[in-house]
Amino acid sequence: MDPEDFNFSYTATDLTEQVNRVPNTYGLILALGIFDTEGVISTVVEIRIEDGVLRVLPTKERGAPGTPGARETGKTIYMEVPHFPDQDLITPQDIQNMLILVGRTKRPATLDDEMAKRLANIRRNHDITLEYLRMSALKGLLKDGNGQTIYDLYDVFDRQKKVINFDLTNANTDVISKCDEVFGHIAENLKGETMSGVEMLVDNKFFNALIQHEKVEKYWTSNQQGIAAIAQAERENLGGQYGRIFDFQNIRFREYYGSAPVRNANNEVVNERFIEPFRGHAYPMGTMDTFKTWFAPANDIRFVNTVGAEIYISPEILKHGKGVELQSESNPLVVPKRPEVLVEVRANAA
Repeated sequence: MDPEDFNFSYTATDLTEQVNRVPNTYGLILALGIFDTEGVISTVVEIRIEDGVLRVLPTKERGAPGTPGARETGKTIYMEVPHFPDQDLITPQDIQNMLILVGRTKRPATLDDEMAKRLANIRRNHDITLEYLRMSALKGLLKDGNGQTIYDLYDVFDRQKKVINFDLTNANTDVISKCDEVFGHIAENLKGETMSGVEMLVDNKFFNALIQHEKVEKYWTSNQQGIAAIAQAERENLGGQYGRIFDFQNIRFREYYGSAPVRNANNEVVNERFIEPFRGHAYPMGTMDTFKTWFAPANDIRFVNTVGAEIYISPEILKHGKGVELQSESNPLVVPKRPEVLVEVRANAA
């Protein structure tokens, strides 16, 4: 083939469709399905905050007019969708002299082979970012990969953060009452929402401190058969092993090891654990409309005012055949619309 006849067969639309067909398999929060997803056509999301008015209706004579519906009061919040761009580059050196094993036969690598590999890598980078954002949201914050706060959700929604110290270093702590406090706070602040239960993501140090506490250990050691059965069912349901699980006093405690490389204050890339040591974050499960992820359109004239997709990719051929530059981006806004139902827990006073 004459080099001048090279025809790059991938368009931005083709690559965007392909990368979004690659399944997202990264992360416990994704597997749990806590956040609903929705594409929007705007880069600004309007959130109407109304506490649903639910009440017990009084009896009346048949034929009498019904009880007038109570008017809901609230406010509207506008939030700009964050923009997360990334770049990749395919050069001739990535393909030249490379061999691909197909069955038992080796053949020269092609641009299609390299493109498939890059799409998978791009998908993973944006999937890790989304998991990081969702874990941040369960803390009441939205942070980027440089550790910068995009939104403090407690400030945005004018709510107070709830922190409960489990004091697990104290053998006399009433852990049951601490669990009741978490559950009660979440239930009280649902305000028109529903839930199927309360779960708590904790780091391994909190989990160990909990199951080794004098007033909890006997429940852990005496119920190993039930714990193993739950863990097996979870592995089958979620499609992976994400850590230990313990149901105790109306709360499901989940050990979470999620981490990702981010930049710290010194501009150094470090591996950050999604949950700090001896910490945890509780939230309601099975809500109707509390946890949301909106995806906005790309910063690209070809996708203006279209429904947002999870990831976009745009290719550009470099001069003189030096390679193909891939510009990718994701534009997710991850929001718990009732941050008052979130509870941070600590194993000790630190």
